[in-house]
Amino acid sequence: MKAIVAAALAGVALAATPSLAADLFGAAAPPMSFPGDAGPMAEVGSNWYLRGDIGVGLDPATTFSMAPVSTPAQGVGVLPFDGSVGSARQRQDFSGDIGVGYRFNNYLRGEATYEYRVGPAGHNLNTVICPQTATMYSSTTGYEYQTGETCNGSLSLQQRNLTALASAYLDLGNYWGVTPYVGAGAGLNANTTSGTVAYTETVGGASYVGNLVTTGVAPQVWVNPLNGVVLSPQPNVPFTNQVWDRSIHSTKYAPAWALMAGVGIKISPSATLDIGYRYLNAGVVNTPITPQIGSNAKQLNSSQEIRIGIRYMAD
Repeated sequence: MKAIVAAALAGVALAATPSLAADLFGAAAPPMSFPGDAGPMAEVGSNWYLRGDIGVGLDPATTFSMAPVSTPAQGVGVLPFDGSVGSARQRQDFSGDIGVGYRFNNYLRGEATYEYRVGPAGHNLNTVICPQTATMYSSTTGYEYQTGETCNGSLSLQQRNLTALASAYLDLGNYWGVTPYVGAGAGLNANTTSGTVAYTETVGGASYVGNLVTTGVAPQVWVNPLNGVVLSPQPNVPFTNQVWDRSIHSTKYAPAWALMAGVGIKISPSATLDIGYRYLNAGVVNTPITPQIGSNAKQLNSSQEIRIGIRYMAD
């Protein structure tokens, strides 16, 4: 009986000492695992983050111009077309974007963003020469270009921009939870211009409809109504019915680039408040308005913006 008890105690002691048991009975079997058991915890995607921003910017307003005639014939009195008009005054506009970023290390991160930006609206009212009839000066010369037949042109434009940018940022160290940064980006901008242009006769206010169909045998050229001298260069108004009112809708694509600077302020373990300045340049947009008078709307598609947003780490 005592021998049996001693053997049992010895077995318990060996079981309680794994190294001794391994020495006596060989290597212990590996621990068993079953499907569904929780494995070692691993941090996945902790360097990825989402961002969203809103901004207010100053953009140059649209300028409106018409092609001038450089050498009017003697005695015409006024240029067939007015010169450049309009203004590039700064206008306040708004933007918003969403994007995804990746932090490579404590100093370098990259982002891809997609942005909607309201472009500056353009409004213009200008007086232009608009021939209303084709009156023959003589059968051998041409048709009188009456500079007293004028119209008031009214132009209204709206602009929208969709911009995709890939950007790189350099964080300049953390100071009590505040991280200054600089950055640069490049991408593609789609500018959509829409609006209307309408012309009304200065005398009477009727919508302009020019009946310039010729019925005589004179050459189809415009001449000085005072002396019959052919105008050079010729106004770009053909001898056919004229209706200059129209709707405008065009989309143009251009490369875009940006420079940024700002600060990130840590507001939680996952969220950073981003306050910054950005200069965005998306090229120049030229929109033809009325070919007969060479009118064109020119938009310097750039913006200086103050932006505020949130960067949220995807843990």
